[in-house]
Amino acid sequence: MFVKGLSKKKIGILLTIAVLPFLFGYFIISFIIFSIIAFFMQFFRDPQRKIPDGDGVVVAPADGKVLQGKIDFLRIVTVQDDPVMGKILKDGEKGILISTFMSPFDVHVQRAPVSGKILETKYYPGKFKIAMGDVHTVNEKNLIVIDSEYGKVGVIQIAGFVARRIVQYVQPGDTVTIGDRLGMIRFGSRVNLIIPYDKFRVMVFEGEKPTAGETIMAMFNSELNAN
Repeated sequence: MFVKGLSKKKIGILLTIAVLPFLFGYFIISFIIFSIIAFFMQFFRDPQRKIPDGDGVVVAPADGKVLQGKIDFLRIVTVQDDPVMGKILKDGEKGILISTFMSPFDVHVQRAPVSGKILETKYYPGKFKIAMGDVHTVNEKNLIVIDSEYGKVGVIQIAGFVARRIVQYVQPGDTVTIGDRLGMIRFGSRVNLIIPYDKFRVMVFEGEKPTAGETIMAMFNSELNAN
């Protein structure tokens, strides 16, 4: 299955164009065109995912790797009093930020980590630095806030050095089910997941490789929220 923008009809046209140079003996040109088509087919793939059952689960919004080291493929930190986080967290409230790095070879479709209503979306213009360090604050990004039964959960699509286009499929007021498609970042970068610190228990570790819509990133902590 392919995402919006690359239908089977378009692929058929591209393959036909690639065959023409081969028929006239331009094998190298034909090989190059086939290689480019193969890359785009790889990039625009959107495989079906098996969404976990059960209450209180938060699934990965993106494929990739939970960073560690200089390029933190999956980084888990505690955040507070951040301008962007202010759309998700209350004043003084702590949040958990789980940052996933996507390479150009990962699936680039983002999925809803929880079920709920799209409360707000906001685009932030910015730079296109390599997806490491302070890209959360300086790079172009798009915020999606979901109002779930467990509180607000945020997904931030962050553009990078190669990724130059962020696409959003949902709008404020839409209702999403866990695992639904939210959008995509073309040619990779980083996706941040923000959840309330005192409501969830993180289920992944830095350096792991999550799968969007399938990997359980956190679970609602019923013991902490019993009262």
